[in-house]
Amino acid sequence: MPVHGGRPVPHRAGADPSEPPLMVLDPPGVSRAAVFLATVSFDDLWSRAGAEVRGGGWDEAQAREKFPDHHRGLRGFSGRAAAAGHAVVKVVWA
Repeated sequence: MPVHGGRPVPHRAGADPSEPPLMVLDPPGVSRAAVFLATVSFDDLWSRAGAEVRGGGWDEAQAREKFPDHHRGLRGFSGRAAAAGHAVVKVVWA
């Protein structure tokens, strides 16, 4: 699979919608993501996009309780991947 530097890999015509498109972050893209996640707090992200990420039928309190753990995990994963010079495949569900 080719690396697309952070651009989504679109579905082909007639693709099964349960097979989400992929985004491949090349190593420089992973480094940029790691720097961003290391410098932005969960509270800043939540204040800007919290209402948009509260999927799955969760109310705000449930989501606000669960997502800090995801943010810490993503921050750690991105930092380790960047330090190792790895690319990352991200599945994007819309």
